[in-house]
Amino acid sequence: MGKASFIDIVLWLALAAMWSSSYAVIKIGVATLEPAVLVFGRLLVGSVIIYTVMRWRGLALSRDPAVWFSYGVTGLLGSAAPFLLITHGEQSVDSALASILMGASPVITLLLAAWLVPQERLTLRTSAGIIGGLAGVAVLVGPAALAGLGAQLGGQLAILAATACYAASTVYIRRAVTRPPLEMAAGSMLFASLIMGCVLALSGAQLGKMDFGVTSLGAVLYLGLFSTACANLIYFHLVPRLGATRMSQVNFAVPVGGAWLGFLLLGEALTTQRLIALAIIIGSIYLGTSRPAKPLNGQGTPPPADHPARR
Repeated sequence: MGKASFIDIVLWLALAAMWSSSYAVIKIGVATLEPAVLVFGRLLVGSVIIYTVMRWRGLALSRDPAVWFSYGVTGLLGSAAPFLLITHGEQSVDSALASILMGASPVITLLLAAWLVPQERLTLRTSAGIIGGLAGVAVLVGPAALAGLGAQLGGQLAILAATACYAASTVYIRRAVTRPPLEMAAGSMLFASLIMGCVLALSGAQLGKMDFGVTSLGAVLYLGLFSTACANLIYFHLVPRLGATRMSQVNFAVPVGGAWLGFLLLGEALTTQRLIALAIIIGSIYLGTSRPAKPLNGQGTPPPADHPARR
């Protein structure tokens, strides 16, 4: 792994900005579009772009049914389901809160990986990261959310379920996927588009009554072009150049950027409770993704850094 160039640093910052900004743009999109429509639109745009890049690079999708099964699993858990859950959740949860909740994804990934991947055993450091991340989510949601069991809690649970989907997808990729990253991105995105197309057809969405104005179409295009396609292409470019450990640091920037963009662009509250939860979650991600100390059982190797979720 070589020293990061100026271009690498610029691309890293661009990646963090694309993933951070997606929550504010989703919030804008769901004001006029149903979640299934917004998600299908961004997936369609993203899959067309990534597939085109894959073909331009001389790659093709596999014809092996087992590989297509992996496209389906990663497309469902890594794109279709979490995109839909986040978009549904942001109908009642503001974008700043959504981005902070998503900051728990690396912590959930560490816990699942330690359970399902033999090579990734828990260490004192990762255990502290898991406990801290759960504590941060508890501080963020707070006991008041349990009082009414209303739309706000339902939206928060939907976003937390999306973090679990991302974590499950990451662990599956670590255990079972061996295909080139660009091919996997294209295959999983195409499969996710197919899934969301079926969901949209069965949802009974009344497209004629939706506002497909400049703002709505702009949200779909931005999410598909930048937060989905460009972000994944930058990620696949930077991982071999910077290494997984450096790339994992983007997880620090996403919840911070998402919270501040929600505050600056949408006027959302940046309360003391959220700032405390944000600090706890970021600290927990650092503990879990930085080089760990001796494993709890004295065996195994340090777990690789978390694969940042496709926001």
